[in-house]
Amino acid sequence: MGNVYTQTNETVNKVINFMQTGDGRLIEVQRVATGGMGTNGFVPLTGEKSGPDSLISANAVIISKDKTYLFAVNAGDNSVSCFTIAMDGSLTLTDTQNTGNPVMGTSGTASSLAYSDTDHTLYVSHSFGPDHIRSFSVMNGRLMRRDGSRSVNLPGMDDRVPTQIALTPDHKFLLACVLFDARPSVAGLVPAAQKNIVTFPVMPGGMLGEPVFNEAGGVTPFANCFLNGRPDTFVTVLAAESSAVLSTIAANGNIMSTRPSKIDTMIAGSTTEPSEICWVSVTEDNKYAYGANFGYGTVSAFKIEDNGLVLRMSTAAMEKGDGTFKGLAGIASSGAGDNAIAGPYLYQLYANAKKLVGYKIGADGRLTKVTEVPVPYNSTQGLAVA
Repeated sequence: MGNVYTQTNETVNKVINFMQTGDGRLIEVQRVATGGMGTNGFVPLTGEKSGPDSLISANAVIISKDKTYLFAVNAGDNSVSCFTIAMDGSLTLTDTQNTGNPVMGTSGTASSLAYSDTDHTLYVSHSFGPDHIRSFSVMNGRLMRRDGSRSVNLPGMDDRVPTQIALTPDHKFLLACVLFDARPSVAGLVPAAQKNIVTFPVMPGGMLGEPVFNEAGGVTPFANCFLNGRPDTFVTVLAAESSAVLSTIAANGNIMSTRPSKIDTMIAGSTTEPSEICWVSVTEDNKYAYGANFGYGTVSAFKIEDNGLVLRMSTAAMEKGDGTFKGLAGIASSGAGDNAIAGPYLYQLYANAKKLVGYKIGADGRLTKVTEVPVPYNSTQGLAVA
């Protein structure tokens, strides 16, 4: 039994704390304000008034390895919040601080977090740069912003868009997934096809070294998840390719990837792409990876093998939305978003359907629904377990 956390991302942002029962059910036990502002469903990257992935990011809510802190990003006013976690899983807000990036227009674009217990450093990324990545020192629940920033931009590409930052489990590198090589405009999307995972060496004290630009194994990496006990091996989901790939990172920050494993994109007799597979979780025994298809409202299951990923089920789970949202493929979708695994259970957010759903993971990778709880419509973002 543990706790599952998400954030409402409403104008007055709150973290929702669910208690996990022994059979996987969720019971809401607390809502606590972050002290910052969410986007209330507004999508700052595209200008949409309301969308189920309003931050277009992963790791908007994270927990420290020792499970003493929870951090949440407040995109509305470009701030981050720190909470202490009590023995019973309850949260107490200890600090909220601005990231240092000014809010331009309707909303800020702070979107993803990573935390090093080793150096007590919190990193926050923004969709818009050039100051994509900022950092804070964390002491006794207080956040102290550090000077300086890091960018994922390249020469000739000065407006790239990252979606997730994540630390390797040994805290030697910070990885940034780059979705677009330019922010969306009336001219359309510019998918990041090359040099789309950026690795920053983590220096003593938590400072970031010079970036290493890598190929993700495919176009538009959205998020990755490291295997348990494997600090060099991770799964990345490729949004535009409807695929997932298994990769390793070397001691010099270079990344090598296997061939992508693609889901079935045939719907009603026609190939319909992309699925926008954007979030991924790995089971505790490293047998399966589950990717959330934002454009389909489904979850796909992959078997993890030594030489790569093997598709287990294109549709291991699905929820329907209210019919108002369609992804890039033109399919009505519930906007399957962030997911997380706690023991033998997968928890999946469907913001357009206003629900967080829990599934029991079978020995064969199949998912059986065991619980669902209501969450705010469209705005809800981020998922973490303790």
